[in-house]
Amino acid sequence: MPENINKTDIFKFVALRPPVPVNKRDLETNFIKDNRKPEESPVGKLVSTFERSDGDKIPGKISDFIQDNKYYIDFPESAGDYRLSKIYEEAKSISKDSFNLESIKEKISGSINDSIASFLEKEESKQLLNNIWDRYYAFYILSKTENQNLEILTKGLRVFHLLDLINQSRINNISDFQRAITAQPLIASLFTDLPKPTVKVEKPEEKKPDPEKLREYNKLWNDFITTHRAIEELRKLKFENKLVSETQDAPKSDKKRGNDITGKITFAKSISVIDQRSFAKLHPATVSILKEYAIDKDNFQVSEPATELQQSLDSLYLSMSNIEDVEFINVMPVEARSIAGLAYLENKIKGLAGIQYKPYIPPTNVRASIKPLGIGELKVVKQKLKNYTAGEVAHIENVLRGEYKERKHRVLDRTEEIFTVSSETSEETTKDTQSTERFELKKESEKTIEEQMSVQAGVTVSGSYGVVTFGAHGEFAYSTSSQESNKNSSNFAREVIDRSVSKIQKRTKEERTVKKLHEVEEINTHGVDNKEKPDHAVGIYRWVDKYYDAQIYNYGKRMMFEFIIPEPAAFYEYAQTHKPKKDIKPPKVLSSTLTHKNITEFNYQDFIRDYNIQGITPPPPYYKTASTVLSSDASIQNGTSLSKSTKELIIPEGYSLTSLSFSLSTIYENNPQFKLSIGSNDMGWAVITDNDARRRWDFQAGAVNYIDGIIPVSLNCYDINSFFVNVTVGCVRSAAKYEQWQIQTFEKIMNAYKALQMEYEEKVAAQEVQQGIAITGVNPRINREIEKVELKKQCIKLLMDTYLFGSFNAMKDNGSNPPDFDIFDAMDEGKTIQFFEQAFEWENLTYLFYPYFWSRRSQWMHKSSIYDNDPLFTKFLQAGSARVVIPVYPAYNDAVMYFLENNGAIWKGGEPPRLNDPLYISLADELRDETDDLGNATPEGTPWEVVLPTTLVYLQNDSNLPTF
Repeated sequence: MPENINKTDIFKFVALRPPVPVNKRDLETNFIKDNRKPEESPVGKLVSTFERSDGDKIPGKISDFIQDNKYYIDFPESAGDYRLSKIYEEAKSISKDSFNLESIKEKISGSINDSIASFLEKEESKQLLNNIWDRYYAFYILSKTENQNLEILTKGLRVFHLLDLINQSRINNISDFQRAITAQPLIASLFTDLPKPTVKVEKPEEKKPDPEKLREYNKLWNDFITTHRAIEELRKLKFENKLVSETQDAPKSDKKRGNDITGKITFAKSISVIDQRSFAKLHPATVSILKEYAIDKDNFQVSEPATELQQSLDSLYLSMSNIEDVEFINVMPVEARSIAGLAYLENKIKGLAGIQYKPYIPPTNVRASIKPLGIGELKVVKQKLKNYTAGEVAHIENVLRGEYKERKHRVLDRTEEIFTVSSETSEETTKDTQSTERFELKKESEKTIEEQMSVQAGVTVSGSYGVVTFGAHGEFAYSTSSQESNKNSSNFAREVIDRSVSKIQKRTKEERTVKKLHEVEEINTHGVDNKEKPDHAVGIYRWVDKYYDAQIYNYGKRMMFEFIIPEPAAFYEYAQTHKPKKDIKPPKVLSSTLTHKNITEFNYQDFIRDYNIQGITPPPPYYKTASTVLSSDASIQNGTSLSKSTKELIIPEGYSLTSLSFSLSTIYENNPQFKLSIGSNDMGWAVITDNDARRRWDFQAGAVNYIDGIIPVSLNCYDINSFFVNVTVGCVRSAAKYEQWQIQTFEKIMNAYKALQMEYEEKVAAQEVQQGIAITGVNPRINREIEKVELKKQCIKLLMDTYLFGSFNAMKDNGSNPPDFDIFDAMDEGKTIQFFEQAFEWENLTYLFYPYFWSRRSQWMHKSSIYDNDPLFTKFLQAGSARVVIPVYPAYNDAVMYFLENNGAIWKGGEPPRLNDPLYISLADELRDETDDLGNATPEGTPWEVVLPTTLVYLQNDSNLPTF
């Protein structure tokens, strides 16, 4: 069989396992360790003095320490000693072919003018090594805030490390030599677990408010509060009535006697007088407002200033409602928040200004708990064709001696265009001219993986890696993790191949059945002539089977991270329900807490303007008055009795009586008797008597008890020549009357809002109809991208810490000018963006969705009932949590590990050191020699044979039945 048959990929998968602990020899070869205790070094003593609150002071203290001790980052070259650099460059140039340990020793001895053993024993050399470590520690700490290149210091440590290994005879071959010269320094946790600097979140640039405008806003708020308070206080004032009377002589003509006589005219008036104790409780600002109306406690009228104050309050509120500056709300006094009706104005202005994002700063560093999940090995199952072998009997053709047997085949070529657009063609396939498909095993393997993984609710198979398999991950399994991973990989690969072969075998049987159903129309004649032969003729046809060798190939290692993301679709769902429609603006949203109580005398016009409401009536006035008049129709003769009454004094509906006043005047000659009665219980009355030159007035008007309806007014008099009586009552609006207006207004507001909302929804629906046929769901490929982007965002958030995530603002708004970015912010933010986008293989992100009950309980009903046409996207929408596994690019292994070791610091130069921690050392040791060389795969395990049936048939040479 030809040897140049190519191996074909069947499928790919990633075997995930924990890192294998590094053995002692590799640890001593691949890593460099300071033999001193960290706290005994000069830098260690300094770090030991740091307090947890010194996070912001550390860069300054380290800089001062470096300057005071005259540390240079290019030491020992800065001191004129180039020996170590020379040895390092020569060592790096040694290749596998030129490696000769004795020759290397001679060159090193020539460079240091001494033997290696003698050089290492000298105190001068030991002090030189310690000095290099001290500077390495100092500049390493400083590198967290300033760019530092530790290359020269690292070279010095590596040369001392190489010399020490050569001196101990631990360098035996080129591999040991190269690992020693590329060893990584180990940093103690004393230098990495430093106090964290105070997180300073830069707020978005805000324009400082104009002082003149702030003074204007403050004055507007003060005038509104003062006016509103004055109105409320005036409505609570208490009054009492006072009687003023006067009697004068009045000439009167006596028609009977024909001369003039002297009569009397009496005038009496009751006036409302402010209660002094009630007036004393008024706010000084209210008293000052009343003075503007020339009103004081001795000259008080409530209705006129109250009406004008209400008009002033409406004017002030109109000015406030035209403001769209959020600073106006920021200077809102506390007292104003208790005034009913201002909440709507506050929410409206805040809505116009937009919501400012305020990042949450966690008290602890979340990132510190993130550790690598393990090592992922990309493995590919390849197949190589070995041979074709005759298999089971497919058909036996028997022809008796002396017999001629002829078989005619009729082949029908039928096209059923009624069922399909394309034509269906059946071609003749004879058993001696069979063909087979070359890559059927690969196709069936991929199909098997797809079907197997689809059961696991959202496992994504990446284009480069395929499916991820998980091996043992626990401390007890570390020693055998590689073997266990290989065993699991082999089992998984064999299982997939076996299932695929079974599917192909089943498919082959189906094809054979279908062939028998072909209707023969075209006649092909085959004849076997055995007439003159001595024996029977027997032809045995056999199925042909393919034999393959399957082999697992390892294409390299990746460091893997795992994250658990809560409710991965939460933001996506929110965005879908809040996205605006083109050229269609929804009505302003009414607060869910809005009730009729929030509708006031001064803010109802806001609703009229915002929702284009018609038919709203102004609120009923707070004060109303009613009056009636009683008078004599003509002159009354002396000694005559007269009584009059009226029911025309009516309190308006929805109002209650709060004050009563009257005025009257009488003319008489002799001894009059006059009584005025107001109300059914004489709530107001007056009596005039003038007998024997003793005139007396009795009077009462006050306790009105908030009655309503009709108030009767009656008088009874004797010996009165003429009179008139004017009765006036003051009324205030009842709470029920005001609430009725609020309810009616609220109903009209809600009807208008619903009408606008319905109009908006109709426009949205019309726009969607204009777009063409409504297609539910999204292309599954787009759904996969949505899933990956949302999961990627949450993973980056966990890695970055919340304070920084979402705070990028290099792009600035320039008012009416086009937006432009700040070059310094762009450079600074670009480093962070570059690290996270390039360090992780986001295109090979894999994930698994967990059920809805891992979400908030309040979301259970929603998540369990949401569906999409795409079944996998349904899993995304319903997921209560998601498990995400991300590989790291091999070139970024050290940078990512440094990022985790050093509290989120991004390495800014040179080769980063390693934290002296078993987990990180194991990861670094396994990944140190790995590159992204997917072309140099190594076989793993032993190959196994795979038998694949075909549709080919083979006529064997003899008539002997096969034995298996």
